[in-house]
Amino acid sequence: MSINLQAPPQEILDELIFLKKALDLEIPPKKLDRNVLICTWNIRVFGNLTMAWEAGANHSPKRDGHSLLCIVEILRRFDIIAVQEIRGNFKALRETMRLLGPDWSFLMTDVTAGSRGNDERLGFIFDNRKVKLSGLACEIVIPDDVLERNREIQADALQRQFARTPYGVSFQVAKNTFVLLTLHVLFGSKPADRVAEIKAIADWIYKWSKDLSSWKHSLLTLGDFNIVRKGDPTYDAFVSTGLHVPNDLQDIDRTVFKKTYSFYDQIAWFDDNICMEYAQGGVFDFRDLVLTKRDYTISQLSFRISDHFPLWAEFITK
Repeated sequence: MSINLQAPPQEILDELIFLKKALDLEIPPKKLDRNVLICTWNIRVFGNLTMAWEAGANHSPKRDGHSLLCIVEILRRFDIIAVQEIRGNFKALRETMRLLGPDWSFLMTDVTAGSRGNDERLGFIFDNRKVKLSGLACEIVIPDDVLERNREIQADALQRQFARTPYGVSFQVAKNTFVLLTLHVLFGSKPADRVAEIKAIADWIYKWSKDLSSWKHSLLTLGDFNIVRKGDPTYDAFVSTGLHVPNDLQDIDRTVFKKTYSFYDQIAWFDDNICMEYAQGGVFDFRDLVLTKRDYTISQLSFRISDHFPLWAEFITK
């Protein structure tokens, strides 16, 4: 069985209209040469796709055509999206790009090998009508001599490479050039397991931001840091070198599970290294706006859309 994702049934079209109206109310409009909307979204197991309008009991994965159309409608509202949990099989991403059309592009890493890598890639999706690549694409690797020093004198420092290598890409919007660095921190068996990796990336980007400042380029970090909450050692490690998290991105849930507060996903920068004016930010809570006639549990919804909300920030670029 196969479907034409460009020609959904009327029932799905009606739901997409409902979703669009909600997005109009919650996400600011994209304005050429006036603003840039940057988003980070951990899209749960964003890999294969069941080519049916509704995945049945025997289908795997549960993400289907209906679900993907909802995801794409949300992605359209932003100029640049950092995506975590793209998998080795990235059929869902390929179909996403076909639906977004020729004005959109993407960049992604290869799969991170090994059990810690979890068959994951990191990627950026961006709207070419406003966003241009500025030449840099890189993965962050800790030098061997730094790791050796960590092992010798710092028991709580990172003593291995990043589980999933952070990915940086430079973009230009209007006259503003900036690097976005995204990553997905290893969850581990307990929060303390994450501190060394979070602290290492905070140290790294602090030094990198100083270099970029000499070129009048900004550095923003965004992604799934698996931070527990403000005041937790994971958060303290994240802001230890001066990273700024705006107030309106502080006390909001990041995941769909209603009884579990989450602060996992972040967008942050250094106040002395930002070329644009921050306007506002938030999450888009899609729980009651997608797949509304399917009566899914929150867990079932998370495998079709995601267990994380998209977290976004608007910057003024004029």
